[in-house]
Amino acid sequence: MSEIIEKETRILIVDDTPKNIQAAAAILSKQGYQLAFDEDGESALLHTKSVNFDLILLDIVMPGTDGFEVCRRLKAEPETRQIPVIFLTAKTDTKSIVKGFETGAADYVTKPFNESELLARVNTHLELARHRNRLEKMVRERTRALKVVMDIREEISEENEKKIKANLFSRIFPMIETLREMLNKPRQKACLDIITSGVDEILSDFSRKLSSAHFNLTPSEIQVAGLIRDGKSSKQIAHLLCLSENTVIFHRRNIRKKLGLTDRGKNLKTVLKSME
Repeated sequence: MSEIIEKETRILIVDDTPKNIQAAAAILSKQGYQLAFDEDGESALLHTKSVNFDLILLDIVMPGTDGFEVCRRLKAEPETRQIPVIFLTAKTDTKSIVKGFETGAADYVTKPFNESELLARVNTHLELARHRNRLEKMVRERTRALKVVMDIREEISEENEKKIKANLFSRIFPMIETLREMLNKPRQKACLDIITSGVDEILSDFSRKLSSAHFNLTPSEIQVAGLIRDGKSSKQIAHLLCLSENTVIFHRRNIRKKLGLTDRGKNLKTVLKSME
């Protein structure tokens, strides 16, 4: 059974005593809320499946399904778990109040009702729910916007990757082969090998993983990571890349941080090898 009073905000009053429903309705109707009434727990649960209520005033002691169980079942359903529930109770003992909060109630009001108290609690929880809904809407909108940005970024990354690969194959690799034929000194050949290795890294799945938005390693960090994976020490990497050892150590720390390796016990080389 239900009676409807027009207004956008919908409140469901559940109490097995009609006199209590009338008392609450007399107070809330002055605010123009849209009100609906049920006299037992099962009817109230059924009612919430067809109407999106903004708040529920729920009696604790009712025949059959009591208020605690109704609240528990409301909070177990995704469609109704966000509805604020205020218990209507003649019970003021701490145990009942604590049990009410444990089942998911937002607040409680004692009977007989004090008009100012009832209105204050109802208005407070309606306003809190509105703020929460606005925040959730903002989060959803920003999440959608972020997804669009990430999709665009992915498309740009894929397009840039194609251009880089085309340039590498058409320009860089032929130049490397020409230099290989021209250079004779061991130091020159070693430098050329480093360049070749670096180009190979750019084309590898390993490099793509590390440069992805998930890890976001810089080109220098990817180069250092590749040498760490190959078993080179910080000193050897510094010599090969013409860097100071402190710079290599700095890169190591950044790589660990970006890979989420907060546990000092995890071996960086082993983790990098697993990413090949």
